[in-house]
Amino acid sequence: MSPLNRLQRFRHSYRSRIFIAFTVLTFLIALAFMAIIINNEAHNYRDRANEKARLLTSLLADSIRLPLFAGNLPLLEQAADNLLATAQAAKVVIRDAENRVLVAHALPQVPPEDAALIMASAQVYAASAATAADTALFGESSALPASIGSVTVAIDTSALKKSISTTLIKTGGVALLFWLAVLAVTYPVLKRITRSFHTLTAGLDTMLDGDFTLKIAVDSDDEVGRAAQAVNRLAAALREREAENRDLQAELMNAMRLEVQEEKRMVMAKLIQTNRMTSLGLLISSMAHNINTPNGAITLAAQHIQRSWYDMLPLLESLTGEEGDFQIGGLPFSEEKSEFSSAIESIRRNAWRVERVVRDLRSYNVGERSEFSRNMAVNRAVEEAMTIIRAHVRQAEISIKLNLAPDLPPVTGNQHQIEQVAVNLLLNAIQAMSDGKGVITVTTCHAPADNEVQIIISDEGGGMPDAVMQRLFEPFFSTRLDKGGSGLGLYISNFIVTEHKGRLTIDNREGSGTTVTVHLPVGG
Repeated sequence: MSPLNRLQRFRHSYRSRIFIAFTVLTFLIALAFMAIIINNEAHNYRDRANEKARLLTSLLADSIRLPLFAGNLPLLEQAADNLLATAQAAKVVIRDAENRVLVAHALPQVPPEDAALIMASAQVYAASAATAADTALFGESSALPASIGSVTVAIDTSALKKSISTTLIKTGGVALLFWLAVLAVTYPVLKRITRSFHTLTAGLDTMLDGDFTLKIAVDSDDEVGRAAQAVNRLAAALREREAENRDLQAELMNAMRLEVQEEKRMVMAKLIQTNRMTSLGLLISSMAHNINTPNGAITLAAQHIQRSWYDMLPLLESLTGEEGDFQIGGLPFSEEKSEFSSAIESIRRNAWRVERVVRDLRSYNVGERSEFSRNMAVNRAVEEAMTIIRAHVRQAEISIKLNLAPDLPPVTGNQHQIEQVAVNLLLNAIQAMSDGKGVITVTTCHAPADNEVQIIISDEGGGMPDAVMQRLFEPFFSTRLDKGGSGLGLYISNFIVTEHKGRLTIDNREGSGTTVTVHLPVGG
């Protein structure tokens, strides 16, 4: 570090400010000490000069009483000269009773101005008063005879400057030595004291750089030691906080990683769903083509059979009248003709139903909405579904109980689609009873509190595991794919109910059956 940088650092350091303040303070104390000593010296010098002037005045007054009374000027002048020569007086003035100056002698070096002189005056009395020295010194007076004159003695104070100069040099030297000694002792002490502050500053700078592992050594229990302990506690708290932050960051990263994985899983599920829907669309298009062709042939054949039957019926009836009743298809003609007509009508009706189903599947595929009626009767849709499902029931020992509530309010919807939903749910209920035995209950009711009509289908099967419940409405998901299931029944049913602004709920009782409820809003 360059000397200039060292100087600047010293000027801006806490140690330098304390040292400069202490230096100025001690310098002012030394100056005050010198001023007090010089002032005392000057005051003492003036006091001594005043006492000396009063004493000399008293002695001169006693020695010149007779010459002054006799008016002997030579003796008065001799007394004044003797005083100036031997008593260190600077000026002597003798006056008579009428205050006329008789003698006025002064030393040559006496300054002309009176400001530099200290004067004392005394009266000269005719009678011997035997004035004591302490009386002259302290100004005590007693009854004296008449005054015959006065004397004035002046002492030169020009020596005071020399005395003050000498005192100034001596006290200045002592004060300077004292000041330098104090500074020599103070700087190491300040350096020792402020070294702890430098340690604290270095520790704080280390923490500022992110290192909280430091520990400042504490060797005292004073303010600096307590500050070091506080810094150590701060470093420990920051270490703990940093560890907590690392843990939180790790947890946050793990949570973000899990969230990304979950998001990825959801995106993949959507992609799979989209792929399935695409496959469903292709399947529906293929089914529509493959079903419509034979169904059209069936419809045309049924129409041809019906026309032929109506043409043959008069001939057969005429033959019966001529030859009597005969058998056709194992039944007498009288019974067969009604059964035959019913069979032809059933073929035409079911062919029309197949055509309607295919048309609705196409509508689902392209996103169209089939024609809805504002006065659809739910009970009628359930009854029509039962005419289709009875053939399946005859093949097993399963009974279906209908509990249709009378006077149900109409809903807005498509009867054929609701009929299809009921058929799909009934087929699922039949398939749920693996032993082919049990009771299926179909109930319709009105829920005024929810403003909806409900179709409730309950079975006595074994219920479903939770894993199956979570995937019920996925297309192509079925537990009976190996037995001919398509995995589309519940998916399509849920789609139809949603299109009707309703909802499909499933109450699964694993081991004791399942209840599926169709909720349809009244009035739509």
